[in-house]
Amino acid sequence: MVDSALVCFCFFVSGNFTIFAPTNDAFDALPATTLLALASDVTALTNVLKYHVVQGSVFKSAASNELKVTTLNGQSIRFNIYSHVNKVTIEGSEIIEFDRNASNGVIHVINKVMVPPTGDIVDIVANKTSLTTLLSLVQQAGIAHALKTDGITVFAPTNHAFAQLPHAFVNTLTSDHTLLTEILEYHVVPHTEYSVGLYNRETLQTLDSNHDTIRLHVDSNGVRVNQNAHVTKADIAATNGVVHLINHVLVPARYQSHLSAIGKK
Repeated sequence: MVDSALVCFCFFVSGNFTIFAPTNDAFDALPATTLLALASDVTALTNVLKYHVVQGSVFKSAASNELKVTTLNGQSIRFNIYSHVNKVTIEGSEIIEFDRNASNGVIHVINKVMVPPTGDIVDIVANKTSLTTLLSLVQQAGIAHALKTDGITVFAPTNHAFAQLPHAFVNTLTSDHTLLTEILEYHVVPHTEYSVGLYNRETLQTLDSNHDTIRLHVDSNGVRVNQNAHVTKADIAATNGVVHLINHVLVPARYQSHLSAIGKK
């Protein structure tokens, strides 16, 4: 069922629109604190509703991977097409029904409520206390600009993930700019990969200069990257892509023996 609040909202504005309409279940899945905050703040609620509405009719046939469309709140939302799992998303929310015609446009039904992101990936990293080590290393390597490019995915190791590395390896990282840059860029995929599009044994090419790949393992226990990095929080939306938190630092295979040797010292 299409949520009536969002549909009714569009009848108060004139014109032709595309509505990305969360189901009632999608609204029910929001944290209780979020629902309460929206219910008590008309401005915030209006902003969220406008984020689900685009001027003009955008049918399924017009959607393409990484296509961005501007919403009524002034921010953009992004289509992603994951053909290997036959999924289409808008800002990471799966579109479960397309092209429902309305008198003033078209409705696509989605399975999650989209919450407007508050900044780009650098802003996301800077504002999370669990990512202060990553932020410091990104600043040291001077690659913040790479995390501001559009349409990227970052598998972001937490502070605890970095704390598990041998101290000698961390010292090597912080004293070798080239190595540090490679390791950090190995966590960046140059396209947008929301969790709904990930599949078991998928390989993703990374941004590092050697074009190394990471391998995903997807099962009932969640998502792992390579062998031991578990995604602990997925789908943190940013204006230029998405962040997934992981609990281990990813290291390209060619450095694994070096890491193991240091760990035994």
